[in-house]
Amino acid sequence: MEKLIITVAPTGTNTTRKDTPYVPLTPKEIADEVYLAWKAGAAIAHLHVREADGSPSMDVNLYRETVERVKDKCGDELIISLTSAGKHGLSDEERLAFCELSPDFASLDTGSLNLRNIVFMNSPQFLRKLASEMQKYNIKPEIEVFHPGMITNAMKLVNEGLITGDLHFQIVLGADGGMPATPKSLLYFLDALPPGASWGCVAFENQFSMNTLTIGLGGDVRVGMEDHVYIRPGVLAKTNAEFVERIKNVSYEFGRDVATAAEARKIMKLEQKQGSII
Repeated sequence: MEKLIITVAPTGTNTTRKDTPYVPLTPKEIADEVYLAWKAGAAIAHLHVREADGSPSMDVNLYRETVERVKDKCGDELIISLTSAGKHGLSDEERLAFCELSPDFASLDTGSLNLRNIVFMNSPQFLRKLASEMQKYNIKPEIEVFHPGMITNAMKLVNEGLITGDLHFQIVLGADGGMPATPKSLLYFLDALPPGASWGCVAFENQFSMNTLTIGLGGDVRVGMEDHVYIRPGVLAKTNAEFVERIKNVSYEFGRDVATAAEARKIMKLEQKQGSII
């Protein structure tokens, strides 16, 4: 198996200070948390941003400040992944604006679903626009799939030439409205993935169990306060780095080393983008 690539997702859209007082919300807080997670072993930072009141945002200037702060602390080696779904109800143009920052990675959710009390809308027309913008700015798609039909949708984009190169899928389990976070769900997804695709797993429920299974099956993992706030039952994590340290130790027990950011770039065939973002 390849070395394990750990993604840290420190903030997300829905985690609030009511859930945990430790979730980072400002650009400085997010950068500080990413730095600690990177030092602990995370190779990828999956970033969301928030407004001053803590509400979700897709403000390109907040993204710019956050990424610049992360790069100031971690350098150009760390892989930056930006969400394309940081706030619901926006226009296509508002959701696409982040692409001009040319991050290494960005989420491409290849389908719609009822997510909690909202419709998480990703129309075929929007997906073509987003995939096209990612190509324009040399952004590798992190193909997020909440149900198996999203794999079919992704392959349509591949067949249209809108996604090229090596494919990477992020299997999202345990979301309210998606597939449950169970071994059976994960194995079903793996059977449906195209040959040769790399993959990782996000688990909003049963996170530790699903992460452990993913490591054993050769996939990559995502941890952080976007997905879970408890480091153990009833105990809040004080930093996102705690999640990284825990999963790193589990991987070592499997005899699977953890990739540095530089090694992860080679594994995922990502060019290193020098200097500050636009």
